[in-house]
Amino acid sequence: MSQSEKSQLRTGVLGLWECVMIGVGGMVGSCIFTLSGVTYGLVGPAALVAWVIAAAMIALYALNIAELSSRFPQAGGLYAYPAATLSSNPLVQQLLGWLASWSWVNVTVLGTSFGAIFVAGYLDSIIPGAKDAVILVGLVSIVFCWIVNYLGISLMGKTNLVLTALLMVGCLAYSFAAFPHMDSANFSNFWASGAMGKAGIMTSIPMAMLAYGSVIAIASLAEEAREPRKTIPKAIVISLGMTTALYLVMLIATFGVVSWTQFTPDSFAYYAPMHFAATAFAPGSKWVSLAISLSALFAIVTTMLVLLMSCSRTLMGVSEGGLLPAAFRSVNKNQVPGFSLTISALAAAAIACFPQFTMEIIGTGSLCSAIVVVLMAMSLIAARTRNLGDDAAYQVPGGIALPLITIVVVVVNLVKLPAASYMLGGWWYLIGLVIFALGRAGSAKA
Repeated sequence: MSQSEKSQLRTGVLGLWECVMIGVGGMVGSCIFTLSGVTYGLVGPAALVAWVIAAAMIALYALNIAELSSRFPQAGGLYAYPAATLSSNPLVQQLLGWLASWSWVNVTVLGTSFGAIFVAGYLDSIIPGAKDAVILVGLVSIVFCWIVNYLGISLMGKTNLVLTALLMVGCLAYSFAAFPHMDSANFSNFWASGAMGKAGIMTSIPMAMLAYGSVIAIASLAEEAREPRKTIPKAIVISLGMTTALYLVMLIATFGVVSWTQFTPDSFAYYAPMHFAATAFAPGSKWVSLAISLSALFAIVTTMLVLLMSCSRTLMGVSEGGLLPAAFRSVNKNQVPGFSLTISALAAAAIACFPQFTMEIIGTGSLCSAIVVVLMAMSLIAARTRNLGDDAAYQVPGGIALPLITIVVVVVNLVKLPAASYMLGGWWYLIGLVIFALGRAGSAKA
């Protein structure tokens, strides 16, 4: 990428804590407020273990990304990392860069759609009747996130900073209000509870990983952060630690208040565990329900903001690699890749119109997220062994051991995904190959 292309984005506008809060805002979203109920129903209180393991796995991943972002400090890093490290053949470079980027586009677009689907449910506590307009409310939320992103990274960062701070206060208020009402009996039979028993832990881990996966979005800020070779790695590590701590506090509070037996697929609790718990321990307290509803809304919106931002930068990076038309790397007057952002929002809006496919969205997103993790780990191994990129300001401890462990752990968990995830993922990658071939053909003509 030329220097002139790099300067199209507004550089050096985000400090460390803005990047940290973008990471926290991206991770703390619809997943913790919805999928934590699913995991609790599957495995009972042992779901805590699944969430801790998921955090540890994402930590391995985050450390890999931290070093890669330090070696290759540029936007659209998901395309650049494998392309620059895994092969010297131009065709293979483009293919691997495209594979990583197309996988992440799936995660970000589906993640945005997933969040939009659940906005109405939490908004209903504030505006009665909102849950009867799931699609309309979801589309409005996507438009809002598109506008904030379109008006510039500075506004997006400040908006996210405020909303993330508010959601953290709300989540902690809910948790501390729940603690006095906890029943230790809900943690009995720790390993033999839930619809699947302890076997459900392996099923729950990929779901829980989705709640942390947006940490990678911080790498998309490499050109817009100040001192990115130091800021990006620090922001990744700090935001992941803060998010994990917040999740554990919320999960312990929720699981301690209500029994897993109330979490069945046809129950309200299954996809709204915190809201259900709030009505259980404080039925006459409107502020607790309001706090969790507002926190969930803020969390979903911040995640959507971050995912749309990350998707647009990823598409921009692919375009700079020659696989998408020049419009995808063009920036508007606010120095934002406006066309890429708009395409990302339109794709998310289209999928959000089909809320009946929520579980399919979860499964496909888990598969594509895992593929990104493996490619990033492979990229770091190659960068280390071949000494590629800039001298890293941050280095993963243990040499190539950590990325190797990351690959093994992810592959083991991949086999636990349902067949439907692989079928839908196969169609997604088939479409991606067609677009890749068209992009290669167009690039050759140019």
